[in-house]
Amino acid sequence: MIQFGQRLKVARTAKHLSQQVLADIIDKSLNTVGLYERGLRQPSLETLCLLADTLEVSCDYLLARTTVKETLKETDLSDGRLEIRISRIEHRLGMD
Repeated sequence: MIQFGQRLKVARTAKHLSQQVLADIIDKSLNTVGLYERGLRQPSLETLCLLADTLEVSCDYLLARTTVKETLKETDLSDGRLEIRISRIEHRLGMD
């Protein structure tokens, strides 16, 4: 059975992000991201949503409830979803 940690690592590496960069974006430590990927810790609901937004996959994908990844669609650009994602990431990095 595929675990959350495995899905998180696959999604992170698909985006060419290091654990440290992802940790910085979600305002967690490198150790915490490592624990998530090894299945030794589970993120809060808020962090799960932030991970999904950052990695552009669904929460269901990360939780292994589906094999379908949600990717950014052209319609996402028109309804402001991209701006919301960027704003969340900038806020977490203290860039707002």
